[in-house]
Amino acid sequence: MLNESSVRAVDASRLNAHFRQPLVDSYNFAKIPAAIQHLLTGEGTLGLPADVLGDYPQQVEKVIFLFVDAFGWSFFMRNAERHPFLRRFLEQGVASKITSQFPSTTTAHVTTIHLGQPVNQTGIYEWFYYEPLLDRLIAPLMFSYAGDKQRGTIRLPDGVGSLKPFFPDPSVYERLAASGVKSYVFQDYEYASGGFSNLAFAGSKVIAYKSFSEAFLKLSDALAEPGKAYYFFYYPTIDTIGHDYGPDSREFDAEIAFFAEMAERLIHQPLAGTAKRTLLLLSADHGQDTVSPEKTIYLNRQIPELTPLLRADGEGRLLVPAGSARDLFLYVKEGRVEEAYQLLSTHPALQGRAQVMKTADLNAAGVFGPGTASDAFLMRIAPLVVLPYAGETVWWYEKGRFEMDFLGHHGGLAPQEIDIPLLAYYYD
Repeated sequence: MLNESSVRAVDASRLNAHFRQPLVDSYNFAKIPAAIQHLLTGEGTLGLPADVLGDYPQQVEKVIFLFVDAFGWSFFMRNAERHPFLRRFLEQGVASKITSQFPSTTTAHVTTIHLGQPVNQTGIYEWFYYEPLLDRLIAPLMFSYAGDKQRGTIRLPDGVGSLKPFFPDPSVYERLAASGVKSYVFQDYEYASGGFSNLAFAGSKVIAYKSFSEAFLKLSDALAEPGKAYYFFYYPTIDTIGHDYGPDSREFDAEIAFFAEMAERLIHQPLAGTAKRTLLLLSADHGQDTVSPEKTIYLNRQIPELTPLLRADGEGRLLVPAGSARDLFLYVKEGRVEEAYQLLSTHPALQGRAQVMKTADLNAAGVFGPGTASDAFLMRIAPLVVLPYAGETVWWYEKGRFEMDFLGHHGGLAPQEIDIPLLAYYYD
């Protein structure tokens, strides 16, 4: 069943002519963790509109959540009729259109799904951002300094004894364990431990995998174990292929086909006729927009007068770039924000290609999440963000460290980035 109410609600939600307003109080990714907890424990409320489950029960024995990176709504609709695994959600399950969070990035969404809080509470909002506890620009998922190619390069300063100050707690898995629910996290072995993962996965049994066939087989085995349980499964490769080849490429659709065929054979077929009171959910962190490296606007090259207005860390390194080429956040010096805003808003290089916005205005409009933003968010967020229009990218150039070479990208508020599916299928 196509959830028409969700489609109408998302399509009607606009921040302006170019950008989507995330539906932070209803059809939104950030509502999924609480919904999963409610489904398995009865605690709290579903949070999401009830129509995302159709006639399915709100109390179940097991929940499988497939987190399919970059599998935006348009990609689901483009491929649904081609693959039985996807078509089944439309014909026998429930296919809802929801919004991602802003920024529409993996960092924001993996943090939310594991820690159960929206981005305006976690403060972990982009691939690169400024971390005051370190006085450095960092890549939190890699636990590295921004621009480093290796993982784990961050060294904690004197007086900071652990990673705990960086992350909210408890995790979703610790909360579920307190209610007697087991949790399993299926994660690529390179990101299954260390730094971010050790805290985000706390309370779960982490199952690292090197291939997707191995991962799906291990998921099938874990599903056979008795008792209430939650199974989180992360599938990253659609996003990778989209970055490298573009979301309109044959390679991109081929990767979706591979995922759908593997899921049909190793998830649906073993569950059909044997699983009881098991809810399968599938969603994504974002979609992707088709972009071109040749068109990228590099601010330090095309608007060099911006550079003196930007903040530096204690060792004189400019706090740039933060975010991504689809949502470039700028840490502007105190007292110079309005000057930087006027410079960028009126500069010919950005006219008709991007919009400059004050994050305080976006926060007041609820774009980052409902309610009052946390101190962690407010101390990390930059005062300005450059949001390119569809097909455009704006970035910062430093050869070998910061360059834009993607053919598909995300992070902004364009519908093709923000619109994502929430698919449900119940095995009774």
